[in-house]
Amino acid sequence: MADKKKKLETTTTPRRPVILKSDRDVSKDQPKEKSEKEKPTIILKTREHSAPKDDRPMSPRSQVTDVEGPQPSKIAQNENKERKDQKFKLMTAPVKLLDENFEFNSAAYEFLNDANSNYLVVGVLGTQGVGKSMVLNLIAENVHNKDLCTKILNSHEVAMESTFEANNLTPIESQMENLNFAEASESKGQDNRNDFKFKMQDIEEIERGVHCTKGIDMYVTNDRVILLDCQALWSLSLIEESSTNPVTARSANILTVDCLQIASYLMAVCHVLIAVQDWFADYNFIRYIQTAEMLKPSLSASSSVSASQEGSESNASESHPHLLLLHNRCQLEDFTPEAVRILQDLYRNAFQKSNLQLNSGMYMYSDTNKNGLNIDNVCKAYNVETCGSPLNLFLLPEVYSDFDNRDIYRGHPPFEQLANRLRWMVLGVNRHQITTVPNLSEKGWFQFCSKAWETIRKCPFFIEYERFLP
Repeated sequence: MADKKKKLETTTTPRRPVILKSDRDVSKDQPKEKSEKEKPTIILKTREHSAPKDDRPMSPRSQVTDVEGPQPSKIAQNENKERKDQKFKLMTAPVKLLDENFEFNSAAYEFLNDANSNYLVVGVLGTQGVGKSMVLNLIAENVHNKDLCTKILNSHEVAMESTFEANNLTPIESQMENLNFAEASESKGQDNRNDFKFKMQDIEEIERGVHCTKGIDMYVTNDRVILLDCQALWSLSLIEESSTNPVTARSANILTVDCLQIASYLMAVCHVLIAVQDWFADYNFIRYIQTAEMLKPSLSASSSVSASQEGSESNASESHPHLLLLHNRCQLEDFTPEAVRILQDLYRNAFQKSNLQLNSGMYMYSDTNKNGLNIDNVCKAYNVETCGSPLNLFLLPEVYSDFDNRDIYRGHPPFEQLANRLRWMVLGVNRHQITTVPNLSEKGWFQFCSKAWETIRKCPFFIEYERFLP
């Protein structure tokens, strides 16, 4: 019985289970054991006492990036700089926008910047020999030196070519001793620097009565001012050159229509249009400007820009250029307040119904009450009371050989001062949108010029106008 009780006791008492440690517990306990152990002491050199920067070892990653090329961020920065600093050719001489056959020339496309929309287009209009090219040369020059009048007077001289006389029997060696190549090259360089951009009439062309410009010449300055010099209006030499047959009324009418198309074209593509005269106000010239404005067709921007820019068109009204009425070679009596008042009243009545902008701030005196301008007057006697409200009128005096004689009373400031004022007023005019496309670049403007000339050449208004000419 005792043995049976022992067996029951042994069977009923539960045994404790044996719990083994898992790997997880071991991994958790290991860092605790390591932390409890003493840490070894490691002695390191500071950077001050270490090797210089050039002699330090570089990591493999830095070595690979330096060898293979720049980092992506640097590449993006370089691409942005290249886009901003797009290089284009700078003009050294004018090129043809419309050639002798009135065909559009695309040679000036490479001189225009596609990333620039802050440019100014200035055109000139006038009869033969009034000084159209001279006015554009004054605007093209950045700094007007004291030799400006000398350059204008020397521009009419014909370049003399040095020739050897046939009967000169002096030895060649003695002739070579008298030559100074250093002075010759230096004087040649000075002549090239002093030359104007647009060619002006020399004394031979003036005596023969021939024209100097045919079509439209284009020049782009470093200040991104686009200058357009057109051919003379009503020039008889153009009729003789274009027609091989005897001159008739038909050939004269064709030339009149061609000049009207050029005038309308300049009104369509220019910010500022300068009408130059060298005498009194010619009413026939005023009627010519009014006729060109009347016949000018409306040019939409959709036919002149690329398809990518068509979505940015707005329904703005068609823009009109600023008209500057400039009188060249003025005399002393032309600068009197009475003469200025008569001219302004005449132009104000003549362009009363015109859309051309005549109040653009290109004045000879300021009207602080209405215009908000505070500029010095050309003459102290010019004001609103004596000359009336100002218009876009400017007077340039004639340049005489004794221009440097300050003892002679001129009645106006020096020519250099007036030339600086003219350039300052033209470059500071409001640059409106030529087309309905905002922020049109220079190359976009050039594409508009191409389409505008095609539209004007095919416009039936000019053909119908020719039929009514006598």
